[in-house]
Amino acid sequence: MMAIWKQWYRGNVNDFHFYDVKLANGKTCTKERRTLNMPKKVCEDFSNLLWSEKVEIKLDTKQKTDRLWKVLDSKENSFSINISEFIEKEYALGTMVTIEYKKKGKTIIDYVDGDVVLPYKYTNSYINGLITVSRSTEGTESKKKYYTLLTYHEYEDGKYIKYNELYISKNENTLGKEIPFNEKYSDVLEYEVIETEHPRFQVWKLPIANNFDTRSPMGLSILANQIDKFKSIDIKYDSFDHEFISGRRRILVDRKAVKKKAEGVDENNNIIYTSYFDEQDDVYVAIEGMDDQPIKDINFDIRAEQHISSINADLKYLSAGLRLGNDFYSFDKDGLKTATEVVSENSDTFRTKVQHQIPVYDALYDLIACVCEMEGIKYKEISITFDDSIIQDEEALINRGINLYNAELISKEKFMTKYLHYEESEVEEEILKIKEDKKIIQPEGMDFFGMAEKEKNK
Repeated sequence: MMAIWKQWYRGNVNDFHFYDVKLANGKTCTKERRTLNMPKKVCEDFSNLLWSEKVEIKLDTKQKTDRLWKVLDSKENSFSINISEFIEKEYALGTMVTIEYKKKGKTIIDYVDGDVVLPYKYTNSYINGLITVSRSTEGTESKKKYYTLLTYHEYEDGKYIKYNELYISKNENTLGKEIPFNEKYSDVLEYEVIETEHPRFQVWKLPIANNFDTRSPMGLSILANQIDKFKSIDIKYDSFDHEFISGRRRILVDRKAVKKKAEGVDENNNIIYTSYFDEQDDVYVAIEGMDDQPIKDINFDIRAEQHISSINADLKYLSAGLRLGNDFYSFDKDGLKTATEVVSENSDTFRTKVQHQIPVYDALYDLIACVCEMEGIKYKEISITFDDSIIQDEEALINRGINLYNAELISKEKFMTKYLHYEESEVEEEILKIKEDKKIIQPEGMDFFGMAEKEKNK
């Protein structure tokens, strides 16, 4: 299943985004379906909700914190740069792994994709034994050799055990035969046992039950149960794009009219042919059977509103399925939009963000504890504070809007769309309904909000 999730994250699924169409002449051609690439967008947005440069990781003293960050943001680790991409891929694949080890005296963090991880020892969903797989090749095409490195990581009873197996094959699809590990990796220990309070690996998973394999300890991609919605969105988006191609203006003319006509000869007695149509202009379509008929201008109406409305309906289903609220995504004439300007504490988005922070916190805490132990940093406390700056109080925002309206800095319509979250198409209708339902008799100089009527003509 992870291979399928990876294809959707990539944005190009062979058996969906490429499809065969039978033409009017009976021939079949392959076409490419346009995509909004929502799987990539979804993973990016979850990463942005959970991680930003404002996340704080501290130890109990500034000196210890500085030592920690010197390791995390070393050239080899680049934690501040890699972590947001790492979390994004976690949401695409469902599982990611960080592994810590020493190399030439430095503590190194490996960021490992879940599709090269095989768990072999676990209790319930806790994985304490896993294999990472890496491939390399040597030689030319005719004499190519494929090397497969299996690294076992296991933690039990205060001991971290790591050992390696190396295989060679002439076929990239087979594991081949095992060969001595040090034959290729002479500077790496084949087998290690380290007494430690913390395992040298962390498994990052989403807080979502794996309904594809209920017995598996591996995590579930955020994309897994949304694929039908992604298909529906891309079908409608492709149709919208195709509408502009198939519905472009065409002018029908008789075939004879587009033929070049002889208009004389040049100085070398070569016949001069003249065309009265621009051969490079594809708006003209030459057909038979229009003798003595005027040209016909065909200009199709583009069904823009119908497409935008349909795409928005699917985006609402997707937003709800992701537990981000019904209106997290929207699509209009300007393209795709994400409703991240306002995330209140009682919103679905906020509750989902808090839930998804828990496993991120746990894995991150274990990683920090491991790095501190490997670096000999004796800490009393690890503090991890997530960025909640996107969370805003809804009432405070409405009051801000009222103040801006009273100060004549925004219009009534702007207040209703930005601070009360009405659609632009709903504003006028809603104002009329309020007047009719409440039968408000507005005092002179006041509008139905009880505000000074200064925007009446806006």
